[in-house]
Amino acid sequence: MKSSINPPRNAQRIYRVGELPKDRAPAHYRITRRDGEAVTVTLQKRRRQILDLLMRGPVYCASPVRISDIVCVLKHELGLDVETVIYPGSRQAGVGDYGIYFLRSAVARLDGLEVAA
Repeated sequence: MKSSINPPRNAQRIYRVGELPKDRAPAHYRITRRDGEAVTVTLQKRRRQILDLLMRGPVYCASPVRISDIVCVLKHELGLDVETVIYPGSRQAGVGDYGIYFLRSAVARLDGLEVAA
């Protein structure tokens, strides 16, 4: 999807691994897809970190931490609904168009710590 407006102010840029959520231990999540189907998954390590990141808010796609690789896995293996919105860059500054990920699935941590919709 292409957008002609500015990205949200809360869009997160991740420049290094240390900026990702810290917890990598296994955690259980309930993912409710747009069609209403709910699945329960257990995620750990980088997959958990990226889902927790998406639950906090929108995320810039380009990252030296390779966020896109994990988002792709979460989308295709788990059916997580993550929308990529493309924003126009600044031609004068030599910046091309860029994308921001938005979590569209409703996701709940089953231990009750976090909920994202």
